[in-house]
Amino acid sequence: MTLFKKISLVFFTTLFLISCENEPYDLFSNLQKIDSDSSLFNSIKTISTNDDKTEPVCVIFIYPFNVYTFDDNSEVVGSRIINNNVEFVSLLGQTEEINGAIGLSYPITSTLEDGSTLSIDDNAELKETIEACIETEIIGNCNNILEEENCIWTINSLTENKEYNNSLLDFYQDGTGIFYHKGDAYRTSWVSLFIEEKLHINIHLEGESQTAQDWNFDWEAIITEDDTIEITNQDKKYTIQKKCAVENSCDYVEFRECALEGFDDKAEFTLDGYKECIVSLQENINTDAEVTFFSTYADAEEEQNILDASTYTNTTNPQLVFAKIRNSETNVSKIIRIVLFVEACNNPDAS
Repeated sequence: MTLFKKISLVFFTTLFLISCENEPYDLFSNLQKIDSDSSLFNSIKTISTNDDKTEPVCVIFIYPFNVYTFDDNSEVVGSRIINNNVEFVSLLGQTEEINGAIGLSYPITSTLEDGSTLSIDDNAELKETIEACIETEIIGNCNNILEEENCIWTINSLTENKEYNNSLLDFYQDGTGIFYHKGDAYRTSWVSLFIEEKLHINIHLEGESQTAQDWNFDWEAIITEDDTIEITNQDKKYTIQKKCAVENSCDYVEFRECALEGFDDKAEFTLDGYKECIVSLQENINTDAEVTFFSTYADAEEEQNILDASTYTNTTNPQLVFAKIRNSETNVSKIIRIVLFVEACNNPDAS
């Protein structure tokens, strides 16, 4: 199976608009008109009105620069030196009011974050650059929403197939995660990307289970709220909704413990304490079922190398371990995955 890794692409492009204030109007072979009702004009306006310096902007106008103005006959009627965002926004607003247009001289020289230069030669390339920035910001926003710490996503179907209602997805910042379904856990990888101007979330569950077959797709995604995303693949359609500050519970088989003093990713887990919760998630299992724990699926099958359920220290964070549940009445057993997760905890008694 191919595992997908999350790709985070951020372009910080500095845009220089260079022209000569006294350039005669009959030398405009490299000048291109941008109509006020065009999508490119609106994109430029969006950039020029972004004054929030705490947010990264893909394209930044470096002032001063010269902008040409056109009349209704698409003739150049003047030029104006723009010194700051306020002046540029004012010019753009005036241009919209008269259904006019502005013109930029090409090529435009762009300096990238790594110090290399990029030449933008016409309106089409400028539009493509700005749209790429917008896509990057949307992907970044999607990643930030999905990766929020101590949050988990509840799945609900928007079709008649309710098999995965109340199943859960946990997204980690390294592009991995866990999918929880009916008392079982599946290691997951994911990546968000843009395809043909649409946001997608590519989800991949390890293994050959039916759950993996039902979810290993590229899902078209729409962020409807900060805590809700709608995902679609052909006839499959779900909402995933974020829940935060989730405590240990029997809603899903992830058990969290505080890190040991002096460690960031080690904790002691009392596996015995999880047995009642684990059994309660299973169907057709009596309440006094026997539960044993193993570090690998093979060990669970062979019932060898049983873990100490009274005090177990994890080896990775998060860590999948395998619980073998044996029905004491029928002697039938099943193996499920559970997740051990170490988190930093604040000690209120610490001085």
